[in-house]
Amino acid sequence: MIYTGFYIISALFVIHKLSTFSKINLGIIMGLMVPDLDILFKYLNSATDIHGGPLHSMIFSLLVFISLLMARELNRDRFNRKIINGLFIGMLIHIFLDILVSGEKILFYWPLPIEGVDSLFKFNLGPELFYILSCIQFLLFRYSGYRLILILTKTKHISRFSAKYINTISKFMKIQLLLFLIFLIMLILKIQFSTTLIDFSMLLSISFALYFLNMIKDIFNKELIIG
Repeated sequence: MIYTGFYIISALFVIHKLSTFSKINLGIIMGLMVPDLDILFKYLNSATDIHGGPLHSMIFSLLVFISLLMARELNRDRFNRKIINGLFIGMLIHIFLDILVSGEKILFYWPLPIEGVDSLFKFNLGPELFYILSCIQFLLFRYSGYRLILILTKTKHISRFSAKYINTISKFMKIQLLLFLIFLIMLILKIQFSTTLIDFSMLLSISFALYFLNMIKDIFNKELIIG
């Protein structure tokens, strides 16, 4: 099962309690999302369950980290070192949390021909509970959008670009609420649901979230505090 939404909310809570919201924190939030983009492999592979796939590999994380550092040497204005560091930390946190609680095999050593790592704790979730927890994550994405809006409003100067970002995030929040309600109604009416449909909706949510997090990265500074 995918736990991205739970990871993000937990990270926002820890950051709020222990730290200011800096560029490295922004990178961590982004890094927590990246590994679960391997949902895409479900549509490129006949395997029905590929969570914990190539993007959950320590080697992949290192390659991304090194590649971004090299790109930064070519364009220091576009690639921020703190965000790169945070991205790497977030990916590692996600991988190790999945090893703890995902209940699935994690391809930790991909692409080396070494067997994946089994999750330490396995939870036997019934289909309905699995479905409900999956749906709740759309609410968690919506809440994370709300927290981002709070952060944006705490910038020293709200520019027209900040207003545009807030409007984009607001639309994202509405979509997350709509997805939650659709799947909830399907559950109440006992309409047969598809995990593939949920995964596809989650893939879109993660992709859009990463997109606008990348777009707003330049407005953050180390003085910004989550309210």
